[in-house]
Amino acid sequence: MKQNKTEKNLPLALFSTPFSAAYWRDALRAVKSTRLLTTTALLCSCCALIDLFFLPIGGAFLRIYFSFLIAGVLCMVSGPVLAVPAGFLVDTLSFLFSGGDPAGYFPGYALSSMLIFLIYALFFFRSSLSLSRIFLAKITVNVLINVILGSVWKHFLYGKAYMVYFVSGAIKNIAMLPIEVLLMMILYQRLLSPLKQMHLIPKTVQVSIRKRDYLICVAASVIGVIVLIAYYRYKNP
Repeated sequence: MKQNKTEKNLPLALFSTPFSAAYWRDALRAVKSTRLLTTTALLCSCCALIDLFFLPIGGAFLRIYFSFLIAGVLCMVSGPVLAVPAGFLVDTLSFLFSGGDPAGYFPGYALSSMLIFLIYALFFFRSSLSLSRIFLAKITVNVLINVILGSVWKHFLYGKAYMVYFVSGAIKNIAMLPIEVLLMMILYQRLLSPLKQMHLIPKTVQVSIRKRDYLICVAASVIGVIVLIAYYRYKNP
């Protein structure tokens, strides 16, 4: 009974940045919580399963995945210490669930997944969410990991010039950024109350998103879709 009570009383402190000793003490404390360890494992499985489904938008590599939504929830709950091994586990499970890639298991994607989870955790763990925070987290992942690092992995695996993957990846990731941010805002605002009731996040966490923020994301999403359509019509006349 004492253990359950301790697990429910998660630290209530919020942090504007992860650059403090108290932030990392809270992140380490999460590793000792059976509740958070179990929740992390379940979310890893969900994330890997959702990663099997994608929306093709052109070419063999230009696909839209939705596992980033679950990844953000996991990192918000579990923190950066748990997020890194969770990223590795999700990549490995995704590889196994999909039946394996013909090119074989590539550890570079595991590294990318671990970095993605770490970035989300640094932005979302023990923090109130806003349009700017979600946007900064997603654009960091899209540019640094998906475009720059992802293009390196594709170059190694499939042999085409780095800039071929970089250009197509940059257009896709930047164009889809507003839609992804919009989906994250909608989901996280809806999940805020249930996560608090399950004692997975502090009750002081807030999602400070206004109607204007949604309108901005919708307008930017329309522009992004137009850019994608124009790009693929130009590329495949």
